[in-house]
Amino acid sequence: MTPAITPSISVVICTWNRGDVLRQTLEQMTLLDVPPGTQWELIVVNNNCSDDTDAVLASFQGRLPLVRLFEATPGKSHAANLAVREAVGEYIVWTDDDVLVDPAWLKAYLAAFAHWPEATIFAGAIDPWFEGRPPSWLEQVFPQVANAYAALDHGPVGFAMTHDTYPYGANMALKRSAHLREPYDTRLGPRPNSGIRGEELVVARRLLASGDTGRWVPEARVRHFIPVKRQTLAYLREYFLGSGEVLGMMAESDPRARLVFGRPLWLWKEALLSEISYRVGRTFRSPDKWIGAFKNANVARGRLKTYAPAGPE
Repeated sequence: MTPAITPSISVVICTWNRGDVLRQTLEQMTLLDVPPGTQWELIVVNNNCSDDTDAVLASFQGRLPLVRLFEATPGKSHAANLAVREAVGEYIVWTDDDVLVDPAWLKAYLAAFAHWPEATIFAGAIDPWFEGRPPSWLEQVFPQVANAYAALDHGPVGFAMTHDTYPYGANMALKRSAHLREPYDTRLGPRPNSGIRGEELVVARRLLASGDTGRWVPEARVRHFIPVKRQTLAYLREYFLGSGEVLGMMAESDPRARLVFGRPLWLWKEALLSEISYRVGRTFRSPDKWIGAFKNANVARGRLKTYAPAGPE
């Protein structure tokens, strides 16, 4: 019997001015349990950092199969597309510069690639890694805002992914061939002075819609850092505004909708009524009761910002 050929792997991290946390991320990478004979590289894309990122990377040269790239154009999607072009792996395994991977993380993905060679997209669990103790209101509402922190856990049993079970960029893998068909939209993703996220969700949605398949890989676990500055309503407002902007960009306009200032009347109502519900609820109700209205208000405001009316037929 011919032995199975282990596919080559490119692990990718895009980084911008997080040298202190990146050092912890890379240190954890040195603990990976990589099966003998695995061909893998660790690509780190410096997205025009101005901190000590280069020095951090230099300190891991020789300890990891490090490939250092530089992308001058600000924006994670620009950096990620560069990594896809330069990667040599058949599969690209994505994580972030503020993530601690489980020692069995890469082994779990390799097993999934071997078991489901027809699949294109793979996703693993993401647990929160709080800086300090989170505020009590955030602990109460965390299950309802987990997506704002890229926390993800669909349970201990693997399954075929659907349009309701997208991966997050802190812990996912795709065939490189799929990435070449569906590059990241450079209008989306973290960049200076922008709260728009969701670049990986758009890629996954398009691939699944075109007939590609995906798998949930519960054994591939990571922990995602949540600094104190993100444990605030201000951060959540920015995140959900950005989510709404992405939805507005992707949505198909309804030519029958009644418009007010070029936007659907129903969307104005949703933004206004949800904001009122949030503000009243915050005075009289517990956080888990008003956080839904808070989310809806800001998503609606984001959609209003990027809504494009339907043109004439």
